[in-house]
Amino acid sequence: MSKKKVLILGGSYAGVKAGKTLHKAFKHDENVEITIIDRHNYHTLMTELHEVAGHRTEPDSIKIDLKKIFAGRKVDIVVDEITKFDLEKKQISSNKKVYDFDYLIMGTGNEPNFFGIEGAAENSHTLWSFEDAVNLREHVENMFVKASTEKDPAERKKLLTFAVCGGGFTGVEMVGELGEAKVHLAKKYGVDVKEVTIYNIEAMDRILNMLKSDSQVAKVEKRYKKLGVELLKNAAITKIQKDSFTLKDGTLIPTYTLVWTAGIKNTKFTSSLGFDMGRCDRVNVNEFMQPSLNGKVLNNVFIVGDSACYSDEEGFMPQIVEAAEQSGHTAAENIVALLKGADLHKHKQNYHGFMVSVGSRYAVADTGFKTSGFFAQLIKHMVNFYYQFMVGGVRQLWSYMRHEFFHIKNRRSIIGGHLSNSSKSIWKFPLRMWLGYMWLVEGVVKISEGWLQSPKVVATINAIAGYVPDGGSGASAAAEGARNLTTQVAATAYSVIKTTADAASTASQATGGGTTTPPVAEAVNIPAIFQWAVSHKPSGYGSPLMKAPQFMIDIMNKWVAPVEVPVQTFMVFMEILIGLSLLAGLFTFISSAASIMIGIGIIFTGMADATMIWYIVSAFALIQGSGSALGLDYYVMPWLKKFWSGTKFAKKSYLYFDYFEES
Repeated sequence: MSKKKVLILGGSYAGVKAGKTLHKAFKHDENVEITIIDRHNYHTLMTELHEVAGHRTEPDSIKIDLKKIFAGRKVDIVVDEITKFDLEKKQISSNKKVYDFDYLIMGTGNEPNFFGIEGAAENSHTLWSFEDAVNLREHVENMFVKASTEKDPAERKKLLTFAVCGGGFTGVEMVGELGEAKVHLAKKYGVDVKEVTIYNIEAMDRILNMLKSDSQVAKVEKRYKKLGVELLKNAAITKIQKDSFTLKDGTLIPTYTLVWTAGIKNTKFTSSLGFDMGRCDRVNVNEFMQPSLNGKVLNNVFIVGDSACYSDEEGFMPQIVEAAEQSGHTAAENIVALLKGADLHKHKQNYHGFMVSVGSRYAVADTGFKTSGFFAQLIKHMVNFYYQFMVGGVRQLWSYMRHEFFHIKNRRSIIGGHLSNSSKSIWKFPLRMWLGYMWLVEGVVKISEGWLQSPKVVATINAIAGYVPDGGSGASAAAEGARNLTTQVAATAYSVIKTTADAASTASQATGGGTTTPPVAEAVNIPAIFQWAVSHKPSGYGSPLMKAPQFMIDIMNKWVAPVEVPVQTFMVFMEILIGLSLLAGLFTFISSAASIMIGIGIIFTGMADATMIWYIVSAFALIQGSGSALGLDYYVMPWLKKFWSGTKFAKKSYLYFDYFEES
């Protein structure tokens, strides 16, 4: 039986979804080959283009390597540019190779639609690809560079005027980014931010026609004013020149920067293949995502994403990510059905809402309920979390968080720069050495006290808690527990607690009050919160932070007591291992995390005084990157990451992080 070949043309949202659906169906079927062909080796996050163009995130933030998406999966990635189609022979070809297919999914996307406006194609910037975003980013910054040395006021104004044509999602989001970017770019190049002019040009009398709520549109317009954006409605552009554009009322606006986001259409190449076409040069498809050629349905070809023109009782299929993914899934499911001889699946439109951001901290969203501001922007991020996790797992989710929160510049994130402010790991070195030394001492002292030979822990916990296993309680239980202590440390701990309580009681009677503050602290008149800190200073063994809860006492007496020495031995060696690891700067993430967990566990046993707080807090400070400065992690972790990310399991599960240059 010859293998069936399925080709997916385009690594877009629809193409990626189709590839994942087909892999799931045929991952154990050796008779089916699945190949994605794209002229790039990466999947572009089209909904985030404005962030790169507007200097919020770096260019790499909107690219996901296609080979990493499909690593360990039954989908081959081919980087090539298709130039010819022969649908009768079931072949597509590039200048280098001919590709045969049994089934073809086409998700080649769109290109800007200039509607025949004079000079638009030649003199405007577009925002419909990775290259567009990078070029626009460089151009905007270059305008500030030139303006910083320009003396002629008219030329300077022309350099610092930016216009975005189109009041749809892309146009509004691009305007929002420019409204924020102007602040730090002006500061960077010594330009007065008041000289910068930003326009949003809309030919209709309303922006954001996808949003049904006029109140939400009004909120966007209000945000415009806060960002210093001038909105011109009913202002169709009639002509665009290199250094200006003209509106239908004759107004001439001088500028070197006009961003065209007013519309898109199918690519010229796809439009020339002879398919039956719908509006905006999109290919008409039936409910199975199949196109027609000269009125005849092509059963083995599927058109998906923005290339497809489809309508049902829900209306026309919009050009949004969710629609693209759903159409890609429908096409893939129908190829599965055809190969298995099952019934075809009708496409069902089911969208969860619309969101549009206006800068990094403000958005409006209609997701079944209408929101705006911080919460709407949070929803937008959550949707991105979900999509990127589904596409690239933990690896891609971490990459998104790095770009959007941890490595953001100029405080341009939903929570400003709170997560992006960082310090060099070298400043953590003294703290790491101190914590490592303390854990090492903890373990070594326990060895000298005989923790490896005889039971110590359970009796100590019982004594401190005033509990005896035979059911006694109160003072007699405490006395019984004290008599049963078999370690000097336990006896000393109990003695110190009792002595402290007695001294506190004596001090209370002497003063006629209820205070338990030691006399030395009483001599200083300080606020209560500082008095507490003095009373609980981490020097030696003080009062327990908390009394062991009953469930912990039960665990220790019922489960730990029968294997007490092995458990103690494990604890001792864990403390020594953590100490040595921190001192050497090796696997400091694991050691710090273990410090936190063990510290919390000791607190629940009732054996910890305020000193343990320092262990836990210090471990939180050391948990990331502390071993990379004067530590073995500097050498070991890069090698380990490289080895792990190269394994088949890591690639398939996405349980690894991409390589990033260290700053």
